[in-house]
Order: sequence, then C-alpha cells, then structure tokens
Amino acid sequence: MQLPNSSELDSSHAHWWKQFCTIYARERLPHALLLIGPQHADLADFSYKMASVLLCSQDTKPCGTCKSCRLLQAKEHPDVNRLQPEKAGGIIKIDQIRELQTIAFTSPQLGEKRVIIIHPAEKMNIAAANALLKLLEEPPSCLFFVLIAEQISTVLPTILSRCQQWRFPNKESTDIDYLAIGEYYNPESERGKIFSCLTAILQDLMDLKNKKTSVCGVATRWLTYEFNELIWLLYLLNSQLIQTRLARRLPEKSWSSQVYQLSQYFHPVCLFHQLDELNRITKKMNQNISINQTLALENLLLRYMQD
Repeated sequence: MQLPNSSELDSSHAHWWKQFCTIYARERLPHALLLIGPQHADLADFSYKMASVLLCSQDTKPCGTCKSCRLLQAKEHPDVNRLQPEKAGGIIKIDQIRELQTIAFTSPQLGEKRVIIIHPAEKMNIAAANALLKLLEEPPSCLFFVLIAEQISTVLPTILSRCQQWRFPNKESTDIDYLAIGEYYNPESERGKIFSCLTAILQDLMDLKNKKTSVCGVATRWLTYEFNELIWLLYLLNSQLIQTRLARRLPEKSWSSQVYQLSQYFHPVCLFHQLDELNRITKKMNQNISINQTLALENLLLRYMQD
C-alpha cells in the first residue's frame, strides 16, 4: 500500500496527514476524529483526502482513477455523507441526525467503509448532539466519523470525549495582519463575500465618526450582510485596529490606508471593549441563542461613537 507524501499537501495539513497515514497503516484509526481549526484551514478538503484513502479500491491510495476516486472528486460518492446546516448561519437539527442514523446502519454501496462528515460540529443543537452521541457510542464497524469545528466551547463534553482531537494551525504568518486572513477565503464563500465588502464597512465607520451618517443608517446597511460573517469580519477589523494603534505599522494592502485613518479615531481600550462585545455575540450564536440583529448592531455602533 502506498499513500501520498505529506510534502505534497498544504503545510498546515502536513503534520496531521503524516499522523493519519501512520495510524491507518497500523490499522489503529479511531472511529471518530474531531478536526479543529479556522475555516480557511480547508479541513473539509482534508476530510475528503482521508476519505479518498479509506474508500479507494486500489493498492496505491488514492489512485485517482477507480470508481470511488472519481465519485469523490465529483463529491458524489454514495458512501460519503456530509452533514451541515440547511441554510447559512443555521444549526444542525435533530431531524438531520435521525436521517443520518438510518444511513449509518445501511451497508456501504461500493466498498467496506462509510465516511460521515459533520461540519460545523459546533452548530449542532443540544438535541442533535445527544442523538449523535448514541451513534458515536456504538457505531457500526464500517463507519468513520469526521467532525469539523472552528471552536469547541459549545460542543458537548461527551461528544469531545468520544473523538480523537486534531488541532490545525492558522495559515497566517504574522500576528499583526488579522485582516489578511480574509484573503484566504474563496470569493464565492460566505466569508469571501463579506470580506469583499471591507472597504464599504470601513467607509461606513469613518462616515459615522465624522457624523456624515447615523447609527441607524449604518445598521440598516449592515443588516443586508450575513450576520454571522459580519461579526467575524468586525472581530478581525477590531483586532487589526488595536495592532495598528499599538504597533503603529501596517502591511501594504489595499485597505491599509483606511484602517490607519480609522485607527486614529479610537483608543485601544474602546476597541478591546468592542472585542468583548463581539465575543459575547459570537458565543450566543454558537449556543443557538436568538439575537435581535438590529439592536446588536446599533449597540456596537453606539459604542464606536462613545469613544
């Protein structure tokens, strides 16, 4: 049996790919893995690479030419099931897990293994997580679970205890270029789309500080964005503003001039308070707590005006 060399993979994947190859060759693969890392770490892609090894019918895995490999490349393999929220920013519901339970106890169609990918795992509500737990406790021998999460604070401890956890590093090479993280995302992804609006968001904040627009006006415009991704971008922006004030230098990017100008309006203490508030909002979203988006945005914008 021959497996791909780790040097052929993304650098953030190389360590864990070597680990996967080692435990697979020794037939010590756990029934469930929890991959933890940022969205731009492409952990779904890493999951499909593992699935290609598990499901390939040839000695050299993945061969890229057998029926299983071709179906995987087209994301149409009948023995790979990916579970995700039904809509952007939504949750994974118990009905989805119940459907999964039926699939889990059905024999694989093309080989001896079935792979189930749950992404993002932190979006399961309590009922869904408890239903999954029963499956994780006594899974069929043919089943291999891959759970993917950006953070695990809202994942049930009982789920965590039944998965081997692999943590993937961020791709960014510097700790001061927070906004550059957005450049890693596909422009067609939800985060790629919101990042393309960065210039407009920066201009809104500058106009707000210069009293060229109102809190209600900016909040109304921002409600047209996907709320979860807007909060993510605002967190990166606040972190970048803090670094700009403290380090007094910026990378050469198209948005650098706007970020520098905006940073001069705020004291770092104000920005740290904003990070705290953004963290509170994010925690509520991860716990599937209903949020009045209009009030949340107006509150954030009023905080900017208070500095």
